Amino acid sequence: MQVGRLHTRAAVVAAVCSLAILISACGSTPSGAPATTTAKPATTTRVSSTSTTLDAASAVLVAYRAAWAAFEHALTDANPSDPELAATMVDPQLQGVRANLLADRRQGIIGRGTTTLHPRIVALTATTATVVDCAYSTAELVYASTGKPVPPITPPENDGVRSNLVLLGSTWKVSKQTVTDGSCAPGS
Repeated sequence: MQVGRLHTRAAVVAAVCSLAILISACGSTPSGAPATTTAKPATTTRVSSTSTTLDAASAVLVAYRAAWAAFEHALTDANPSDPELAATMVDPQLQGVRANLLADRRQGIIGRGTTTLHPRIVALTATTATVVDCAYSTAELVYASTGKPVPPITPPENDGVRSNLVLLGSTWKVSKQTVTDGSCAPGS
């Protein structure tokens, strides 16, 4: 994995996780809202179970996107202490992202550009999830003082991403992520 791509990926993960947290907060049901009931309890249980699975899947994808967004946000000024990172990631992912950002900061490197995500869930349990993606990245690392790209310069590409998420309390967070540069078909 190229250093430039790795840093960009982590930035995107962080930024995406922040967005997910905001979106999930907006979709909450107000307290005291009337509950829907049916005459048959068995039907209610099945609907509730399906609804819970759909809600969990939606929450996982929102968290995945928020982690990318948090990383992109932190990378714009190479800030390893950006609170959005801890809000969207846990170790070992959080520790790795912070180490990369700290190294960038010491070298005067920041990130710019974006990543377009196409995530899908391939595994989901009550407390873990695996998301795969073919992310299109135009992100690059640049020297903060000059704005010039950090070699090697990588053209925009589709990168394979595999992320593991864990449920902590009521919040999904990215715990591990692997990015394979240029390894997937566009939009897959």
